[in-house]
Amino acid sequence: MASGEFIGEKIEVEKDLPKSQLKHVRPMRGRFTHKRVEALLKSIYGEEEYKKMHEAGVDRRMMFGTNPHYQALVMGEELQDVDGKILVPKMPPSKAVGALILPRLDEAQDMAGEKDPSNQMAYSPGNAHGQLLHKYGEIVLAYASPTCSAHCRYCYRLDLFNKDTGKSSVRAEDLRDYVVNYNRVIEQTGGMDPKTGEKRYPVKEILLSGGDPLVLTNYSLYRYLVAAGQAGVNMLRIGSKELAFRPRRIDDAFVDMLKRVHARFPDMHINIVSHLTHPDEFLLRRSNGEYVPNESGSGYRWLEESFEAVTRLTSLPFVSVENQTPIIKGVNDDVESIHLLHEEVRRMGIKPKYLFQGREIEGHKAFSLPVEKAWHIHNEAMKGLSDTARSRFAMSTEWGKMEIVSVIDPIGTSEAELGSLPPAMASLFEGLFGDGLIVFRSHRSPYAAGEQGDLIIARRNPNALWISGYEDRILYDTRRAAGEKYAGMMALLTGAFPQLQTLGGMNMPAQMDTHEMASAA
Repeated sequence: MASGEFIGEKIEVEKDLPKSQLKHVRPMRGRFTHKRVEALLKSIYGEEEYKKMHEAGVDRRMMFGTNPHYQALVMGEELQDVDGKILVPKMPPSKAVGALILPRLDEAQDMAGEKDPSNQMAYSPGNAHGQLLHKYGEIVLAYASPTCSAHCRYCYRLDLFNKDTGKSSVRAEDLRDYVVNYNRVIEQTGGMDPKTGEKRYPVKEILLSGGDPLVLTNYSLYRYLVAAGQAGVNMLRIGSKELAFRPRRIDDAFVDMLKRVHARFPDMHINIVSHLTHPDEFLLRRSNGEYVPNESGSGYRWLEESFEAVTRLTSLPFVSVENQTPIIKGVNDDVESIHLLHEEVRRMGIKPKYLFQGREIEGHKAFSLPVEKAWHIHNEAMKGLSDTARSRFAMSTEWGKMEIVSVIDPIGTSEAELGSLPPAMASLFEGLFGDGLIVFRSHRSPYAAGEQGDLIIARRNPNALWISGYEDRILYDTRRAAGEKYAGMMALLTGAFPQLQTLGGMNMPAQMDTHEMASAA
């Protein structure tokens, strides 16, 4: 049945679809006025610190959310299911895991940042505004769930949880119909946008996001998977942190549900994008905090629930698993944790994909490291890892993903050597290389991918937390229109050699602000 024939049709679910075997557990989610939340946080912080956070509006910025599995890791407590099976053994409390979900007083003390990070709503199509994100032609992101099993304090979907910007879940049928109709138009126009005449690519992938799609029941999730299959895409991706938050979600019933989808749509690959952030989320630890080596001498022992969840997924030939995570202050901002995270997930058959710079959300200064410090941590952590175990350090910006490929030290020329140069030349060298350089590679720009593989080169700023911290220091900028990419470099040249301004009637372009650049891109 051709994909177009499904338009408008309701997606039916078989009555015998396997239901999750996961025993019901009561998650804990709410503002500080929630009695269970209040009791837990007071037991951790004490009355005085809790009161300070409440008065500062920490919970107004983001509600607190946790679940029994993850909270057991935070507190170092044993967790059993209703049948007495040990799900999480007693281990030392994990400061790293705690820092991921526990509120911080400083997160509300500076609320600078973007309510809609990376201007995502600008890439949400009008007929599904706030429900789909179609930033890159070949892939559509769908908000499938508005919630997660727990709340990462640094989450860039803060606006979805707080209902600040109009984002909400999309119906499975509407997701399918959007993709089918879009691809039909692109085929009819020969790969051109009918409104702008620009190059466009057909949708080949759907990414289910949220929130976390795996908090949905098998019944609800199955409908989204069928929608992707009916849309005729090559790959369905599911972004989820359940391997860390609640690995028991990946049970036999979940695997059986995936097998049913594969039987119906054998040509559609399923890609799970996990969000494992720190080894404490999945490795067994001794009473002194050390990880327990495997008896074979290769790698470390995983928690049983985590090991079984990963093994279930990697045993399926039509499923691949990748991992990506941000680098977060107080969570995984050290070389050893990042190195071991990559080494262990790869050993288990999970491909490390990206290490992200934390987005410029409201309150981000409590969580984000300076870009250059984070780059150095990632760069050191990749040493000793094979190509298959390494990730790329990147930031997901309004203009597309940018990989931070190099941080170059300041020029080593001594003052005596600079003094031997003509003053204008010495000033130019100092302006260009005195701070050192940072190099970003644009993986691709939105829509037509016009700037794929090009660079942004800027003078270093050790305090910058995002690309915005480099805007006044950029020498070469792929985001600019042709003929203006070297505007920053030319501004330095003409400052050092004023006579260049009149050579050949050169007319230097003024600096564009970021919104102008977005329009140009």
